[in-house]
Amino acid sequence: MNIRDAVRAMVHGYPGGIGSLAPRLPRKTASTLDKELRGAHGFKLGVDDAAEIAGMCFDLGTPEALDFATAFAERMGCLLIPLPRGVSPSNVQAVRALAEHSRENAELLASVCETLADNKVTDNELRDAARNGAEVVKSVQQLLAALAELNLAGKPLGVE
Repeated sequence: MNIRDAVRAMVHGYPGGIGSLAPRLPRKTASTLDKELRGAHGFKLGVDDAAEIAGMCFDLGTPEALDFATAFAERMGCLLIPLPRGVSPSNVQAVRALAEHSRENAELLASVCETLADNKVTDNELRDAARNGAEVVKSVQQLLAALAELNLAGKPLGVE
């Protein structure tokens, strides 16, 4: 996922979407933000705005909240591993997160096995592996967040 697509996913995942999120940004209308997200001529989404959007999504716990940071890290050849933080999960969420991680990991392994079949790695195959690897990292982030929430839920109030 490229960085603009990641921010676009965060905006669309935000409750109320672009119409609700744009007014929370300095000097931003829904129309302007839409043009920036589409990459319209003369409009550029700034990194500060992208980070602000990510922060608002993170505060609300939207599933796409880490997409910007993950896409940015992937572009830099890095992996993002956030510190876990939690706010009231259920065991079902943890099990779903584990299942999603298992699925993403299986897709990465299958892709790598297919890539290695001819003992060559093309540019496209390398990009696909990086993209699949980023999805595995994202699933680990979600799993760790669900586990951290369960951890906090089992502690008395005021104890972290």
